[in-house]
Amino acid sequence: LGDRMASESPRRPSRCAGGVVVRAQAATEQSYMESVVTFLQDVVPQAYTGAPPTDEKEKIVWVRFEKADINDTSRSPEFLEMHSGSSDPPLCLMIGYADGMQIWSISLGGEAQELFSVRHGPVRAAHILPAPHISPLMIDSFADKRPLLGVCKSTGSSGTSPPYCCVDLYSLRTGEMVKSIQFKTPIYDLHCNREILVVALQEKIAAFDSCTFTKKFFVTSCFPCPGPNLNPIALGGRWLAYAENKLIRCHQSRGGACGDNAQSYTATVISAAKTLKTGLTMVGKVVTQLAGSLPTGAPDEEGATPHSTTRRSPHAPGVITVIDTHNVGEGQVLVSEDSDGEGVVAHFPAHDKPISCMEFNPSGKEMALMSVRHPVDSLRCVRC
Repeated sequence: LGDRMASESPRRPSRCAGGVVVRAQAATEQSYMESVVTFLQDVVPQAYTGAPPTDEKEKIVWVRFEKADINDTSRSPEFLEMHSGSSDPPLCLMIGYADGMQIWSISLGGEAQELFSVRHGPVRAAHILPAPHISPLMIDSFADKRPLLGVCKSTGSSGTSPPYCCVDLYSLRTGEMVKSIQFKTPIYDLHCNREILVVALQEKIAAFDSCTFTKKFFVTSCFPCPGPNLNPIALGGRWLAYAENKLIRCHQSRGGACGDNAQSYTATVISAAKTLKTGLTMVGKVVTQLAGSLPTGAPDEEGATPHSTTRRSPHAPGVITVIDTHNVGEGQVLVSEDSDGEGVVAHFPAHDKPISCMEFNPSGKEMALMSVRHPVDSLRCVRC
């Protein structure tokens, strides 16, 4: 079936439901003599001409099954009609090629129906967006266009933006592009649920409302992971987890990893007491300066200059922050000593190495994460 889908996939512009239909066929294997004949047909002409053999099939770069509303035939009855009224929901298969991607609906009988095809360069990330939760105060501005497909490809809709710097939203009903979200820096991944669309950038996260696709909040304190996933995040039904660039002690929650470099509870309390002492000392000096008994700019008791206490702390790998997307305010989500931690569910050290990937379980209460060092040994499960 895969060979047929690749060979019968012409390079054509974008289109939506109603494309190529591939019938199921029994799998066959070549005999020994057939393999020898195929080898001679491919190699012998090349040896005489010096030209590589031509292959009409497209090369598959990535493939993924997608779970979305498009599998729910009660929401999309037109897709049910494509498969002769079968009551079993079809599988949704997404295939990425060197110059675009396709979406196929595959029935349990093996018949594949092409739903969508876009050919405008490589696709870095793509997701079918679930239908949003509608309330009396929320109106779905794209109700007649759903289901929607979010795509980040090398060439944006405007044609002038840098590669992978925009998210284009396509309607799977009509095939038209209904929205384009532009960024100044490259996009690394897309995540979505029924409330928000999350765009992962380098050391940043931007979240958009799923009804209007206006910006809701953003994060600028992500840890710069060396790869392969440069900004790993996990999105559940309500919670969003990401790798924080440092641990803020006043917001640290219970649990987490306790490695050789992790502070104990007693050490944390002592550190907090020292921080409080330093703060009170600075307040006392300000009051003294205002009273005129101490020259402005005089060195403190440790011999440091007035500006040396404002040094930025270095990045700390392996720190996880989990936020409640329903309770965070609009604008920047900031976890710092000066913030009240609005919407922060958990903030803890999860590993002593940078986190490379993380994922919530179906309940959204437990999360599996993996670091960049020895993936098999560094897999951990965290209960939030």
